[in-house]
Amino acid sequence: MRLSAVLLLLPPAAVAFAPSANHASTSAARANSSLKAGSDEYVVGILGDLHIDPRKLEDYAIGKSHFEPIFAEAKSDGRGVSVVSLGDLGESKNCEHNPESDSELFAGTTQCHEMAAEFLGSFGVPYDVVGGNHDLEGLDEFETDEENLAMYLKAHGKETAYFAREVADKTLLVGMGST
Repeated sequence: MRLSAVLLLLPPAAVAFAPSANHASTSAARANSSLKAGSDEYVVGILGDLHIDPRKLEDYAIGKSHFEPIFAEAKSDGRGVSVVSLGDLGESKNCEHNPESDSELFAGTTQCHEMAAEFLGSFGVPYDVVGGNHDLEGLDEFETDEENLAMYLKAHGKETAYFAREVADKTLLVGMGST
């Protein structure tokens, strides 16, 4: 069993995801390249530090749109597909998300994790998160890291902050992070 990985790093500006003028030729080249997954592969979309900012959600929609045809093709071929986020789910600054505080960081808040869970779930495939160092920054909302972690796990429907699951015969997907 071979594993294919798709990497998405979401930059602060959507222009990085704007299709180029030669998008069609790039897609055709990819379709004919060795990067195209075979029928014995499992596709994992790997998302770098999302740093979701509720003021810039259109950037994330554009980034997601690059995964959708890859996932659709894999699903249509009967291959398994999942997403793994590499943590740092929310922006580590105030994002004007809390009208009662102009200094609260967005990262690590309940709102942040619920928004991240909604985004990650919107891919329509199972997802896991490797928690990052900013994922428990709900300093103004939670008294302890344990409270913050409990909310993180609940928002993402997870029992533990690490994961290990068999994605295909003899193929184990494992994630551990700093959360």
